[in-house]
Amino acid sequence: MKDAYTNRLDAFRATLTFLHEPESERIWKDKTPLRFGKRVLEAKNSVAVLADFCKAQASQISGVAADKAREEEELEDAAYLLGQAVAVCCRELGNETDAAKVDFSQTDWRRMRDAILLSTARETIGIARKLLADHGEDAEDCGISAETVNETEREANEFEGALGAPRVAIGERRALTAALRDRFNAVEAIFRKMDGLVGQFRDDVFIDGYFAARSVVDAGRRRTKKSAGAGQPSQ
Repeated sequence: MKDAYTNRLDAFRATLTFLHEPESERIWKDKTPLRFGKRVLEAKNSVAVLADFCKAQASQISGVAADKAREEEELEDAAYLLGQAVAVCCRELGNETDAAKVDFSQTDWRRMRDAILLSTARETIGIARKLLADHGEDAEDCGISAETVNETEREANEFEGALGAPRVAIGERRALTAALRDRFNAVEAIFRKMDGLVGQFRDDVFIDGYFAARSVVDAGRRRTKKSAGAGQPSQ
């Protein structure tokens, strides 16, 4: 979720916290205008629903990234082990050309870009299958089996599936962002109705405290020397 939305949500929460302090409740609770109290309850419920929606959105986005990272690492590990066995077998058979295609360190596998990782893993799987078909005993002696090849292929398929998930998530995130904007605006509308009523309580300390809590503070931006004087009146 963007910082701007996080800051707005914090302002909603800060306002409700202020309103529910004992000294604040003494001024507005069950007092005229009674509609203000009804709006406070409406705002409290709406902010709770909004917070749950924001949490679900953040969880969905981070979950997609975590799934891809996990599948990527699992493929790298499986392809590395199979590639080492295939390289040894190929060299013992005098096939240096195929050995060179799969003989990578674990660090090399980790550094491959997504498309290269997937294509290299599939090439490793293909060479392993050919060794099993043409030189079955030699292949098995080097640790190549139908089971390890199938497992590596399964990891490759799962990684390929995970590659498409972020693209889908981008579309979903755009839709969620549009929905998020509408939800924030709906909650903001409730607070604006409260803004129009709060002045009737005729307590300057309470009113000032209310609007101070309503102010959106950019909590995600660090203060710097250059910006430290921002907002100060010019001389």
